[in-house]
Amino acid sequence: MWSVQNPLEIWVKNDFVLSGCRPVPLLMHRTPPDTDPELEFWNLLREKLQGVVKFHWFKDLEDAGNLVVTPNDIKDYILGRTHWETVRKFNQQVLASNRTLISFIGGWEYKPKSGEIAFAGSTYRCEAEQSVAKPSWLYDIGHKISQLQKPSKPTVGFVGHTRYPGKVNSVLRHFPIPNNTVGWMAGSLLVNRNLTMSMRRVIAARVRRKVIEEARRAKSLETSITERTGDYFILPKEEKERQRKEYIQTIQNNAYILVMRGDTNGCFQLWEVMSAGRIPIIIDTNQQFPDLGDLKWEEFSVIVPYSQVHQIGDRVQQFHDNLSDEGFRQACQKSRAAFEYLLPHNFILPTLRQELLRRQATR
Repeated sequence: MWSVQNPLEIWVKNDFVLSGCRPVPLLMHRTPPDTDPELEFWNLLREKLQGVVKFHWFKDLEDAGNLVVTPNDIKDYILGRTHWETVRKFNQQVLASNRTLISFIGGWEYKPKSGEIAFAGSTYRCEAEQSVAKPSWLYDIGHKISQLQKPSKPTVGFVGHTRYPGKVNSVLRHFPIPNNTVGWMAGSLLVNRNLTMSMRRVIAARVRRKVIEEARRAKSLETSITERTGDYFILPKEEKERQRKEYIQTIQNNAYILVMRGDTNGCFQLWEVMSAGRIPIIIDTNQQFPDLGDLKWEEFSVIVPYSQVHQIGDRVQQFHDNLSDEGFRQACQKSRAAFEYLLPHNFILPTLRQELLRRQATR
């Protein structure tokens, strides 16, 4: 079993590597350092992996050791329709050989097979959930955000999609769906595993519009909300930069930021809000979050179950009233501290080691 003194040896099938895609975290030390300030946190993982994780390329399974790692996120294979059937069948062979398969899913509702360790950014609190919850690391924007004093009235910001493109969304957004049904669908692992991306976006749009409606209605909150349509990552460079600047400015100007599910039961904005040292208002759709050790999510975030979103104003106001000026400052510091606790170089290897030890103990 791997320890700090004994490097973790992993095996990677060389013809499964996707060009132009970031590899899974365990392979980051084979890539050039990041120079973008928002991405430099990956370099800390690269440094930590050196001498601690040793990877071997292989072509035939008989040449692989016990720990086989799929080199890219499962979501990249599925959405890109590249190698997915080949990768899926090969991974089944890996597990049939009694080797341990390590996968990173990305934002996807995936069903790990017996013997597979799957790290996922979209998870649910239920017995059927077999993935290990991980952060959806995207950017660290802490260097762009200055400290904020506690406002007299809770200031709440949000910039994001509330409508999505596509024929399915255009048609179904006019059909009424009871709010309790929306909440059930949003928080069900089994339902989401069987929904297309278009259908998931229908659920995301209903959740987001309901939350924004209730936040705007709450007289105790001062809201700054920008609703968007379309996919940010395919926008022209100039428009993308403008929207990104607007998004950063909204986080800078507000003490609380709405965070809720999108295509899947996760949201990368949560981790950016935490990196900025702001207080997230997490709309809980039955998501399983990573453990924070001595920190508690409730110490720096307002958690509102979707079924109680009509109480969002009261929930935020109560959290706000319970904080002194110093307490507010500490809550913001804890938000940033939780982000740092869950950074890849702090999270990946200890979590993987713990999971390997747990599985070894149950054999």
